[in-house]
Amino acid sequence: MNPRINYTLVGAFVLLLVLAGVAMLALMTRDDRQTQRQTYITYFSESVAGLNERASVRFLGVPVGVVEHIALDRAQEGRVRLELRIDPDVPIREGSVASLQNQGITGLLYVEIRSGVIDSPLLETSDKEPAVIQSQSSRLLQITEALNETLDRFNKLSENLNQLSDQLKQLSDEHMRAQLSDMMVSIASLSQTAEQQLSQLDPQAWDELIRSMTRLSESLAQQSQSFPDELEAFRELFADTLGETNRQLGAMSRDGQVLARELVPVLRETRVLTETLVRDGDILIRGPGQIPAGPGEQK
Repeated sequence: MNPRINYTLVGAFVLLLVLAGVAMLALMTRDDRQTQRQTYITYFSESVAGLNERASVRFLGVPVGVVEHIALDRAQEGRVRLELRIDPDVPIREGSVASLQNQGITGLLYVEIRSGVIDSPLLETSDKEPAVIQSQSSRLLQITEALNETLDRFNKLSENLNQLSDQLKQLSDEHMRAQLSDMMVSIASLSQTAEQQLSQLDPQAWDELIRSMTRLSESLAQQSQSFPDELEAFRELFADTLGETNRQLGAMSRDGQVLARELVPVLRETRVLTETLVRDGDILIRGPGQIPAGPGEQK
């Protein structure tokens, strides 16, 4: 052993080199974007099995962030709360939608975000009050729901087929066959009766009836053709009569005005004559009477 070597200093130097190497490695592998990323929240009502923390968040298929935290939503039962860290230059708008997608055949999931309407405003978010991104069910869940709906319809179809088979079994019963046989016999009898009734009808009477109906239809067709002309003639006659009536009423109105002007002086003279007759009526009936003698006259 060399007494000049200080093993404590050597160990401290080696430890310092190891720490420096670890720090350099951490500095080189550090993701500066993680410190610049913004926080968003989204909620899912379906199972998130296969989705892990630090899972990828993609915008139209491009990796733009990670899933920071996964937890149950305490405000609403049956919902999962995801905390996302997304690059600040990603246009997350009010109409953007998040969904869970499968990553290959591994069964792992990632969060896919689709852009909303281009003209819609951007979501404003912060670490204290993160914005909420709308979510929708994944394709796998949609396929599962479609399969369940198809199975339900298939079950209903099976039930309908079973009911139909039961009805066919009932038709195969002896009683049902007897009823069907009686019904066929009744139909055959009815057809024979109808044929006999038709054979008893006189063909000439039918021909005459057909010819009468034909003549009646032709007559109606001719009258219907001449009806518009007659209607137009009636309309013109009515218009002429109405115009002549208006002219006569106008002439009567003018004559009435002239007659009224001429009757005014006649009525005035008649009133004066009436007043005179009322005042001097006794004179006209009895005469003027005896006039008294004047001065120097004898009775």
